[in-house]
Formats: sequence, C-alpha cells, structure tokens
Amino acid sequence: MKTEFYKKQVKENVVTAMLDYMSEDEDCGYSKKDVQKCELLLLDYLDKLDSLTDPTEKLIMKHVKSVVLALNKLNYKTDCCLIETDAREQIWQIIQDSAVECGVSPTIEDVTEEWRE
Repeated sequence: MKTEFYKKQVKENVVTAMLDYMSEDEDCGYSKKDVQKCELLLLDYLDKLDSLTDPTEKLIMKHVKSVVLALNKLNYKTDCCLIETDAREQIWQIIQDSAVECGVSPTIEDVTEEWRE
C-alpha cells in the first residue's frame, strides 16, 4: 500500500487546511489539539491497514468503521466545526482510496457511508 503517499495527503490536504483556517479565524470552533487528534486517527488507520498481512474486506471495513466513528466523535466534540465540507471530502478520499488499494471491492462507491455523519 502507498502508505507514505496517503500520510502525505493527510498532512498536506487535511491538516494544513484545518490549521490555515484556524489561523484565519480564532473562533473557528476547534483547537490545534483537535487537528492533531484528527491527524493521529487518520495516520493510525493507515498504519493498521498497512500492517495487515492477510487483508480481507471484512477486516479492512472494521478499520474503516473504527476510524469513521472516531472522527464523528471528535467532530461532535467541536460542535461539528472541525470536519467541514472540504475536509470531509479529503478525508473520505483518503479512507476510500486506501481501503480499495488494500482489497475492498472498487465497486463500493463510499466505504464510509454507513457510519459517516
């Protein structure tokens, strides 16, 4: 799996955008700690997929569910300010692409749909 590629996307497309917005609006509704937690959740998800020796769709989807539920919880903590539309699409793309690369059927259009809020 292209783990480093996805990790770079997390940093460049998700984290940087969140921090940039935070620097423009001090009352954005989230803190640097919240951004760091989001980053850690995504990086941990990627590490878990990367460490799978015999990935099955069921096992991959277990990790997808776990990260999506954790991101939902974090977003609720910030009154849904942390993961706005642009971030949501970037995060979805990373989760989707990495899951498919790991072995989830590419016919599943949105692996996060069942749990994403």
